[in-house]
Amino acid sequence: MEQLLEVASQFPTVIYSTLLGIVVVYWIIGLLGFVDLDFSGDADLDVDLDSDVSVGGITGLLLTFGLTGVPFTLVISIIILICWLISFYLQFYLLTWLPDGWLYYLLGALSSFIVFFISLPITAIVIRPLKGMFKSVEAATSDHLVGKEATVATNKVSETFGQARLFNNGAEILVDVRCDPEHTLKMGDNVLVIEYLQENHAYIVAPYTP
Repeated sequence: MEQLLEVASQFPTVIYSTLLGIVVVYWIIGLLGFVDLDFSGDADLDVDLDSDVSVGGITGLLLTFGLTGVPFTLVISIIILICWLISFYLQFYLLTWLPDGWLYYLLGALSSFIVFFISLPITAIVIRPLKGMFKSVEAATSDHLVGKEATVATNKVSETFGQARLFNNGAEILVDVRCDPEHTLKMGDNVLVIEYLQENHAYIVAPYTP
């Protein structure tokens, strides 16, 4: 454990160690219901291939390496995890043997960029089996869920925040929900889905007593 922490805290691995720590904290507080885990924020992008508009930046990377069809937050989390793993072993087996100095930091900085680009096709392979699952969830999140019972999964539900769990065709899914200010909803409360907000991919819910 001591050796692991030592390697993880050295440059350049410490860059991805920090990012991985942020990702872990994000998912933990999301699972605890303090932030909205946005599974509707799909990394799938609609691009008109017949247009003259060039696609660049992060959008271009996602399309080039096939990092689409799953939530953007999940894609980024997997990329960071893979970057950390590659960087850790690169640090342990190679960079740690270099003498401290300008050459070490130059190669370390260069390896960070190389590791990032190596992680992209690996991430594409990892997320490939997940695409069908999220397509199924996306198909389920539409008007036909209106009228179903659900259970609040976050600490609260407001006009801009909230998630709830419900069963659809025997499978439990997590959907984004919103409620009117007059209602006070907390984790574990039973609610009824009364409206679908297509532009926000969310549902209006109200308190419900079975």
